[in-house]
Amino acid sequence: MRFLLVSANQERSPDPVAPLGVCYVATAAAEAGHDVTVLDLCFSSDVAGDVAAAVAAGRPDAIGISLRNVDNCAYPDTVTYLPHYREVVAACRAASAAPLVLGGSAFTTMPAHYLRALEVPYGIVGEGEVAIVRLLDRLAAGAERRDLGGLAVWDAPTGRVTIAPPAWLSSLDRIRADRRWIDNRRYFERGGMGNLQTKRGCHYKCTYCAYPVIEGRGMRMRDPAAIAAEVRALLDDGIDQFFVVDSVFNAPRGYAERVCAALRPLGERIRWSCFVTPGNFSAELLDLMLAAGCQSIDFGTDAASAPTLRGFRKSFNVDDIREASTLCRERGVAFCHSLVFGGEGETWETVAETIAVMDECQPTVVIAMCGVRVYPETPLAQALVARGDVPGVDALYEPYFYFAPAVAEGLAERVRAAAHERRNWLLPGTKVNDEERLFARLRGRGLKGELWRYLPRLGLGRALAG
Repeated sequence: MRFLLVSANQERSPDPVAPLGVCYVATAAAEAGHDVTVLDLCFSSDVAGDVAAAVAAGRPDAIGISLRNVDNCAYPDTVTYLPHYREVVAACRAASAAPLVLGGSAFTTMPAHYLRALEVPYGIVGEGEVAIVRLLDRLAAGAERRDLGGLAVWDAPTGRVTIAPPAWLSSLDRIRADRRWIDNRRYFERGGMGNLQTKRGCHYKCTYCAYPVIEGRGMRMRDPAAIAAEVRALLDDGIDQFFVVDSVFNAPRGYAERVCAALRPLGERIRWSCFVTPGNFSAELLDLMLAAGCQSIDFGTDAASAPTLRGFRKSFNVDDIREASTLCRERGVAFCHSLVFGGEGETWETVAETIAVMDECQPTVVIAMCGVRVYPETPLAQALVARGDVPGVDALYEPYFYFAPAVAEGLAERVRAAAHERRNWLLPGTKVNDEERLFARLRGRGLKGELWRYLPRLGLGRALAG
């Protein structure tokens, strides 16, 4: 079956991100015998024209559309991507009568909403490597499709949506992402990094996080030897810096050490960054990461006060945050603490404590968000619906941000003032320290990797003015 797979994402701030999931799905469909073409719209200036050209060249029997993000998750300057997705769907319909299939992380987050809003008959919830192959096989044979795991179906006459539970892969050993489907060099030149996935899923229970919804509630690991082979292939393509896109790199216990051991022979040639939890973080692990080429660490800290950490259901405490920061400072590795102010249990006292602990920890950069973006199917969403704070999950389809009642008035102003006083704080969603303009300038100088590493060296205020 001829299959056109469209990557709809066009967000390039702060950097364009290569569609790794599309590579996985395209590779699986091609290896199953389907005739696959990929259209990546990230850099397109003519969506309708590029879709029409791809359809004319490939004459697809089915078109898949990958939706990466729901919105930019930033308050108050929030951007929803639904209007753009409507444009992409309309372009596909104008160019072809082939059935459309939605997928991707945004779709999995709220499948019923997207099927109805975009009036598309099919969608794949969760992992697509197996589900898309089975759907294409059924479409080709004209066979029944509703019993497929992970398939969501919209019935146009009734408006009813049926969603089968995701068909999570029991093992990741047999899947791979051929990078030939996209222009990796362009992403590397424009975005400064490649991307790499060592595992899928997350077993942590953070109240707001959609990772378990998108990738599953258990962690499934790849063979470290296969990861090292993929990195060698990236090096052959001239990509020597990358970001590990796992929900958390240092979990489950012992696995990160095995990955680092596999990457260590390449450690002099590569540089990479990752998300890390301050818990389960040790000097021994950090030394292994550095020997394997790690150059910066992004701690998913969210808060640095015990009540707010409990409200988020974090698996670590304030002492873990301090100790992890000390380890990074002692070894001279760049590190960032990512914060989300306004979660359950937040008060003005906890806000002040988090700011004070950040001052004590002296991270390279603090990236702070105000308000908790609430996505359907997360524990926070379920709690808000159960309490009657929102009338139902439909209220969460448009960007909805939760603020703890004690700080609902004035939180954004308080955090903005803290960021203005501390020149190493960045606030996505505001213009404080205007990191978007700064990062564009730094990337234009050819700098690679996580750009926040350069801010203290350059002086944030001087860099913005220069």
